[in-house]
Amino acid sequence: MKNSARPPRPRRLVLALYVASAALVTVQQAILGHSNNLSIFRSASLNLLAGRDLYAAHPEQHLDFYKYSPTFALLFAPLAYLPFALAFLCWSLLNGLLLWYALDRLLPERQATIALALLYLEVLLALQYGQSNALVAALMILGFVAFEGRRQLGAALSITVGAAVKLFPLAGLSLAALYPRRLRFGAIAVGVLAVAVVLPLVVIPPADLLAQYRSWHAIEAKDTLLRGYSLMHYVHAWFGVNWPNWPQQAAGTALLLLPLALRSDRWEALEFRRLFLCSLLVYSVLFNHASESPSFVVAYAGIVIWYVSSPPSPLRTAVMALTLLVMVVHDVDVVPRWVKYDILVPYRIKGIPGLVAWFVMQWELLVTARSTRRVDPDSFSPPPSRAGA
Repeated sequence: MKNSARPPRPRRLVLALYVASAALVTVQQAILGHSNNLSIFRSASLNLLAGRDLYAAHPEQHLDFYKYSPTFALLFAPLAYLPFALAFLCWSLLNGLLLWYALDRLLPERQATIALALLYLEVLLALQYGQSNALVAALMILGFVAFEGRRQLGAALSITVGAAVKLFPLAGLSLAALYPRRLRFGAIAVGVLAVAVVLPLVVIPPADLLAQYRSWHAIEAKDTLLRGYSLMHYVHAWFGVNWPNWPQQAAGTALLLLPLALRSDRWEALEFRRLFLCSLLVYSVLFNHASESPSFVVAYAGIVIWYVSSPPSPLRTAVMALTLLVMVVHDVDVVPRWVKYDILVPYRIKGIPGLVAWFVMQWELLVTARSTRRVDPDSFSPPPSRAGA
C-alpha cells in the first residue's frame, strides 16, 4: 500500500492533466457542443423511469440507439437530472479518474505514472466521445485488484458493474481461475449478477423489465454480423473469407484460456496473473464484433500495463512504439485527412497494435520461462499456497 502523504510531482502532474482534460472536453462537448452519447445515456434513464422502450428510436431525444443494459440506465439516473454540462463533467471525471485510480492501485507508483502518461491520448479520445470505455477498463482492472486482495465480493461487483455498461467485462470472470475458493466466488458472482439484472425492479414492474430485456436482445441481435475493429474484420479483409463471428470468437476464447490450462505451475506468480489481465483487456476489444475506435482505451490499457510492468525487451519496446505511432496518427490530426479516412480508418489500422501485442502476450504466457515465485516487491503478495475450491 502506498503511504506517501503527498504524491510525487510527476504523478500529480498526470492527475492534473486528466482533471484538466475532463474540464476542457466538457467545454468542447457540452457547452460549445452537445454530446450525443451523453444525450443517449440521460434519455435512457428518463425513458426507463417513464416506462418507455429504451431500445426504440427516440429521434426527438438523440441520434442512434441506446444499446446498454436497463441496469445501466438506472445507475446513470443521478446524472440525468443534472444540468447537461455538469453531467458531462461528472461523467468525464468518473471515467478518467477511475482509470487513474485503477492503474494507481494496480502498479507501483512510477510504473502507474508512466502507464497513465502513455495512455493519455486514448483516454482523451474516449472522453471526447462521451464514451464509457475508460470506465469499463477501470472496472476490469479493479476487479483484478480485488481478486489480488482476496476481496471476492469487490471483484464480483466490479465485473458486474462493468457488464451492466458493456457485456464484455464478463470475460473478467475468468480471472477467478487464478485464485483460491473458486466455488465461493462463483456463488457470489451469480448472486451479484442476479441482483444487477433485477435491480430496475425498484422503479418499474416485472413485465416492463422483461419487455426491456426482450428489446435489448433484439437490438443486439442485429449487430451480431458486425466486425468493427475486431480480429474477425482482419480475417475477412486479409483472407477474403466470410466466416461467422462466433467460431472465431470461440477460437480466440480457447486461445485466451489455454495458458490457464497448460501453465498452472505459474499461477502463483504475480507477473503471470498480471500478464493474463493484460491479455484479457486486449482480447475484450480484439474479439468484440462491435469494437470501434474509442474502444481501444481498453486494449491499449492492457498494452501499456504489459509494457511498464515487464522487463525491458526490444520486442516489447517495438510493440509499444507501434502502439504510440498508430495512436498519434489515428487520433491526432498529424496526417492529411485523406490518409486518415482513405487508409487508416477503412483498413482498421488502429487495431493492428492490439493484434500484434495479444499474440506476443499469449506466447509469453505459454512459453516464456520465468520463476513462478518472483513477485514485484512494491505490489501484491502471491496467493497463499493452500487448496481452494
